[in-house]
Amino acid sequence: MGSQNSSAPLSALSFVISMLFLCGAFCDEPSKLHRKLTATLNPGCKDQCENDPSITLVHIAAESDTDTIHYVWDFTSKPTILVALTSKHAQFQINWSQFMDVTPQSVQFSEVPQYTFLAIINRIFQYDDSDDRAVLNESSNAFVYDPHNFTWNRSLLWSNEKDVMMAINAGENFLFKLNAYSTKDHGMNFPHLLHSSNSTQIDIVFNNITNRFVHPRFAVELLFVVSEQAVVGSEFEVTKRKTLDDEHTPGIFEIIDVLSPGAFTFSAGGYIEYRPVSYTHPERDVATSTETRQSQPVTVQYPSAALNTTLAYALYGTRLDSFLVQGMNVSFGVSEDGFYRKTNYTTMTFQVGYGMPPVEELSAFVLIVAGIGIGIPLVVLVASVIYVCAKKLRNQDRFQQQRL
Repeated sequence: MGSQNSSAPLSALSFVISMLFLCGAFCDEPSKLHRKLTATLNPGCKDQCENDPSITLVHIAAESDTDTIHYVWDFTSKPTILVALTSKHAQFQINWSQFMDVTPQSVQFSEVPQYTFLAIINRIFQYDDSDDRAVLNESSNAFVYDPHNFTWNRSLLWSNEKDVMMAINAGENFLFKLNAYSTKDHGMNFPHLLHSSNSTQIDIVFNNITNRFVHPRFAVELLFVVSEQAVVGSEFEVTKRKTLDDEHTPGIFEIIDVLSPGAFTFSAGGYIEYRPVSYTHPERDVATSTETRQSQPVTVQYPSAALNTTLAYALYGTRLDSFLVQGMNVSFGVSEDGFYRKTNYTTMTFQVGYGMPPVEELSAFVLIVAGIGIGIPLVVLVASVIYVCAKKLRNQDRFQQQRL
């Protein structure tokens, strides 16, 4: 009887540990391939692109069993990210001679896309934050960088059916890294955004740019174009989500989602997502982090005129005037962080996708730690109860034997 009771705690402990490792095994199971990626540099462009290495347009077909999401990373003018949902076999087509002149409909799909979303880096601001409020407004004294005038140099383009990565820069000052993925996972570098196979990630670095002011800060103007009709009351919505923990980005418990009307109404629209953090050093960690702030989206007046040098105009032309086109500013820094001149380095990482942003979940590591934290005290408690009960039973048996 004593032997059976002593083995019970061990059995319970063994059961808990087995369940924890089983949970970890299921949680850590590699994500299945959701989409097969095929990347093409400057599709259909031969002599013109071969003679001009500064031309960079990457088309990525992310194919599933039922449809294809097309990502286009365009650096022929203002940096533009296109996300288009089509049937599985739709083709992306460019008339290059017309496209370089930004002629409407010089970019087309063989079938009308079910949905398109474009994010455009329209302008970059260096402004004088003399009040140290880290806010860019209309009265701010600012110098404007127009990416349309940048000369881009592609330093890396790598792809397989699971991942696509490109690095591109304008001089040594403006550095961009772009990724597309086939599975749901976190990005390799801080802030480790959670991506899905329906999104593409953009990482921007402003490195050692000449300070034009005593109190310099940077901001970017992002424009959003969706193939949703512009109607009264229709606008992008900025939401803030609390994360479950800060396991992947220590100290940052918030995620910013900028959702098109179709996204937050039907979960079938476009979105921008980022964590409100910027880093002031190539070695990204808590000690080198600062904050970001964003304005509310506002409607762009006369979109076809405002975007007449972009991929959006090459795709839609004057039809842009009937679409929902809005813009917002994201500024980098927080009061008393020393301004941009302290390190001459700042970053922004965001992703553009279709549908709804993926939701953070507790990882296997956190679940195992929590399980151990709950399971071991529970096992100890059960073992203690069993031990006390067994001891009482043994004492009773001994007492009865003595009386006999």
